[in-house]
Amino acid sequence: MFRKFAILGMVLVLFAGCEAVQDRLVRRAAESAFVPDRLDLADDGDLHVVLCGTGSPLPDPNRAAACTAVLAAGRMFLVDVGPGSWENVQRWRLPRERLSAVLLTHFHSDHIGDLGESLTQSWIGGRRVPLDVIGPPGVEAVVEGFSRAYAADAGYRTAHHGVQEMPLEGARLIAKPAPIPAGQADVVVFDADGLVITAFPVDHAPVEPAYGYRFDYKGRSVVISGDTKPSPSIVEHSRGADVLIHEALAAHIIRIGNQVASEQGNTRVAKLAADILDYHTTPAEAAKEAREAGVKMLVYTHLVPGAMPPVLGPAVFLRGVESGDDLEIVLGEDGLLLNLPAESDAIEVDSVD
Repeated sequence: MFRKFAILGMVLVLFAGCEAVQDRLVRRAAESAFVPDRLDLADDGDLHVVLCGTGSPLPDPNRAAACTAVLAAGRMFLVDVGPGSWENVQRWRLPRERLSAVLLTHFHSDHIGDLGESLTQSWIGGRRVPLDVIGPPGVEAVVEGFSRAYAADAGYRTAHHGVQEMPLEGARLIAKPAPIPAGQADVVVFDADGLVITAFPVDHAPVEPAYGYRFDYKGRSVVISGDTKPSPSIVEHSRGADVLIHEALAAHIIRIGNQVASEQGNTRVAKLAADILDYHTTPAEAAKEAREAGVKMLVYTHLVPGAMPPVLGPAVFLRGVESGDDLEIVLGEDGLLLNLPAESDAIEVDSVD
């Protein structure tokens, strides 16, 4: 056995010194790396959802921060762009040039951290027009900050590659604040080619305003909660929806973490852990809302905490959630793909990777 491994090692060393073999291997890697973006997810006439980030501010090697891609009507929208999420968009070859808007639910850092990369890399990917950033009032300041931070980068790239390939218009962010008029429960922020996107308020106080979004397209509908504690507006705007994608904080796990931090004298961490309990939703509370709204599927995202043991983790996280035939429950993971064929009741659960 040792002799076989020794011979194999010698062969590998021999080939490693052969430039023709090296170039062939590099070419194979390039053929895999430079496959065109998946325009089919935007152009096939159906509604698609990809979870680009299901994590939280807590570190997790397997989850980027909050981001959900919705693809329909020839376009791609990103709801929040937390740190690490854009790398997933590129790795999965989502159609960068079709990015029409980023919709921010609120302005916590784990929801906006990759806005600059979303702007720059979708521009590099072929988007030639300004990128709209839709969100609650206050989005103007966020857009101004990122625009200033990335201005020099945009100038360098246009100077290097030329205006034909890198027109400066594509490097612009445009803030689209969407205030909800007094007396109204929501506001339509996009309406074109059969796709309607509606923003509605959620309760993430003291973060105000904070929004959720509903997407309606060809008889299919998806609701994304954003960060919120249980809110009547979630139930109201999820009625008749196919899928509710809802944040989830496992309070029983966080309480144990708080207790341990206190016992170890880490009073700062204990205080912060206790504070986050009052403006998020537990998995059981989200399931109650989903059943009240009558949705077909509930998908958990923005998992707090996200890093869990692979075997017992899901069971621990979902403690207290009632199972039943009336509601399909999915624990979200980065790369989860939902296909909702037009004018159908089917919801296909797949992986984009």
